[in-house]
Amino acid sequence: MKPITIRPVRLEDAKALAELFTALDNETRFMLFEPGERQLTEEKQRLKIQAILENPRQQMFVALDADQSPIGVVSGLGGQANRNRHSLYCAIGVLAEARHQGVGRSLMETLIEWAQAQHMTRIELTVMTHNHRAKHLYDSLGFTVEGVKQQALKVEGQYVDEYFMARLLDSGE
Repeated sequence: MKPITIRPVRLEDAKALAELFTALDNETRFMLFEPGERQLTEEKQRLKIQAILENPRQQMFVALDADQSPIGVVSGLGGQANRNRHSLYCAIGVLAEARHQGVGRSLMETLIEWAQAQHMTRIELTVMTHNHRAKHLYDSLGFTVEGVKQQALKVEGQYVDEYFMARLLDSGE
C-alpha cells in the first residue's frame, strides 16, 4: 500500500474536493451523480464543507496521497432529530487509481472510529447490488444487508437495485 494520509476535511480543500467529485462522477458508474450532473464549483463545495464543520453530527474525511492530493473521501451525516441522533448515513468515493490499496477501508475505519467517539450506535449506507467489491468491503467491516431497495436508481437506462446496509456500533456508554 502506498503511503496515504487521512484527515478531517478543511475549508481549503474546497477546490481539490470539487475536482475529486467531478473525477469520481466521470470515472465510475457507482456514484449517485452522472458525469456533469453535480455542477459542483469551488464555492459550492466550500459552503458544503462549512456546513459540515459547523455541525457536530456531520464529518468528512479526506484521503491524501504522498503529494497531498485527494484520492478519496468519506462523509457521514448524522441524524438531527432526537429519535435518530444515534445514526449516521455515510457515502464514500475513491479514485480508480487508488482502489485496491486499502484507501476505502482506511476511510471507513476512520469514520467508524469518529462515529463511536460521538456515541453513535448505527452507521447506514447503500450500495448497488452489482458493486461486489464495495459490498465485500462493507461485509468485512461488519455491515449487514437489512434490505434491498428495488429499482432504487436508473443507470444508463437500466434500473439498479441497492442493498441497504448497516453496522451497529458499541457506543462505549
